[in-house]
Amino acid sequence: MTKGTEDRIDLRGDGRIILYKRTGSNDSVWQARIRVPNSTGYKRVTTKTPNQREAERFALDLYEELYLHVKSGGSIQSRTFKQVFEEWKKTVTTMGHTRQGGSWDATIHRIESYAVRFFGSMKIDNIGPKEFADYWVWRKSNFNRARPSNGTLRRERTSILPVFKFAVTRGYLQSVPETDPPKASLERRPTFTQEEWKKIYTKARAWVKEGEALATGRQRFMTQQYVLVLANTGLRVGELRGLRWSDLRTVKTGDGTRLVAEVRGKTGIREVVFQDGAENYIKRIYDLRLDELGASPSNDEVIFCHKDGKPVQTMKKAFNSLLKFAGVPIERNGGSRTLYSLRHFYATMRLSNDTSPFLLAKQMGTSVEMLEKFYGQTVSSELAAQITKASRSKGAVRKATAYPFE
Repeated sequence: MTKGTEDRIDLRGDGRIILYKRTGSNDSVWQARIRVPNSTGYKRVTTKTPNQREAERFALDLYEELYLHVKSGGSIQSRTFKQVFEEWKKTVTTMGHTRQGGSWDATIHRIESYAVRFFGSMKIDNIGPKEFADYWVWRKSNFNRARPSNGTLRRERTSILPVFKFAVTRGYLQSVPETDPPKASLERRPTFTQEEWKKIYTKARAWVKEGEALATGRQRFMTQQYVLVLANTGLRVGELRGLRWSDLRTVKTGDGTRLVAEVRGKTGIREVVFQDGAENYIKRIYDLRLDELGASPSNDEVIFCHKDGKPVQTMKKAFNSLLKFAGVPIERNGGSRTLYSLRHFYATMRLSNDTSPFLLAKQMGTSVEMLEKFYGQTVSSELAAQITKASRSKGAVRKATAYPFE
């Protein structure tokens, strides 16, 4: 300060607690600037008093409070969860795509729907294991449609963690808090029978046709192709959502060619082979975009997009509409069938047609252990007829049943 030593006081002599008055101001109130070991930045506050002794006591007490707060994992750069979320949101949306090449929109929407509602006004450095335990309990009774399973909560945790990691990089936290949600129990994947699948893909044509009269024809058409691709690749919903034209290529095989997609999933980058004939569903979309644009779509454009080229974020409602139209119940064995059920249908069909579990695991971006856990029981029932069926001629090798296409 330039007004003399009476306007700047170093209480400890080490620069950690500085009392001062604003230069050129008629305000006689003392201000405090506090720095705490193992934290970044300063805490600047008003002591709200012109009395030096009272200001010194205030600053010393605040220093001790902040020191203990930082020592227990907090930060002097205090922000609410909502404030940090908004900073993080602005940062990731300017970065573009996720590491898997997808959009942040679904993650942002998920956090806004629940985590911001619960944690919003809390100081982010005050959120710990106890607050998260309370959050998991709260989530069980706060949902839009279906009560979340433990598996859903674990996936939600994955969405929330980037906000806390961002807070660490900004100095608002020293470390990410413990956030363990309830343990996910082994839940059999709800899927479709072959009869139900036949209903879905055959009724889809009339469903799309009906949509043309309701101004939802394009949306239904895209959903139809989305469903067919999922059932013929085993892709995760998020992986297909982020797929771009530049991710596709064809390879020659002994009986023709196959379409191959490079996808960025939770297990990293891998190549996924389309079932024979499934390339037609992609070609339908290409022809649609060619007609809409009057030219070929950009290589960087996502395949499943709106007319303006923006990615389609969700097809949940449209898929439920298709199931209702086809007369296929959404609920089965206590669980809801979703677009993700098509991945499980694919796995069941491939395993029941003698596909190597090792190769299937690589195709689906999972492990043989996970296939055994989630599909072992289903596959056993599917194989029962094959195991007990006698061959028509001695020594004959049974040919695998063709995969059900449209």
